[in-house]
Amino acid sequence: MNTRLAHLAVAALLAAAGTTASADVLLVTDRAAFNALGTIAYNSNFDDFGAGFNVPGDPFTRGDVTYASDMNITVGAGTEFGIGSLRTLVSNNYFSGLAGTIAAGYSLFGFDAAVNEGPVDITITTNRASYTFNGVALADGVSGLTFQGFQSTGAGEYFTGFRIDTLGDGYLPGMTDVAVGVSPVPEPATGLLLLGGLGVLGLARWRKVRS
Repeated sequence: MNTRLAHLAVAALLAAAGTTASADVLLVTDRAAFNALGTIAYNSNFDDFGAGFNVPGDPFTRGDVTYASDMNITVGAGTEFGIGSLRTLVSNNYFSGLAGTIAAGYSLFGFDAAVNEGPVDITITTNRASYTFNGVALADGVSGLTFQGFQSTGAGEYFTGFRIDTLGDGYLPGMTDVAVGVSPVPEPATGLLLLGGLGVLGLARWRKVRS
């Protein structure tokens, strides 16, 4: 019996450690499902820049997100890049990745995106780690946009930045309807598992003393 209890205790402790280590950023591809994860604080777009190419500034901040690419541009209807046909998107003039930073404290981050051609790699950074989603297929902006939403699931983990990388020169990404928000604090399952494991160990030790 003591051996069985000890095994249960070890299993509980390993489960607790595994829960902590597997804290991750989840990808959500449906905006309605994303919005249901918590409270959205800002949902910003670039419609006011209108058609053609415009230069909003370097860096450029809107809705608690700062766009820090080499040269920020907005791409609207009527340009040689179709990504802005339906909505005006923010992009990077130098094809070297669309990058930005996120104000501290947000555990939800999402946006509608497009690329004129090819897959993209999306890198999301938090205060603890960096997560890369490789080979993401986005719409072309002419037929539609693709929603990409992210939720940090680690207790105390929040987003700090992002980057969208394409195949290189000539491959232009863009984004709009950029949302940031906060999801509820994860349940303290890890702490409960750890306490449970310690309790089983204590019970096994008590039984051994009594026997």
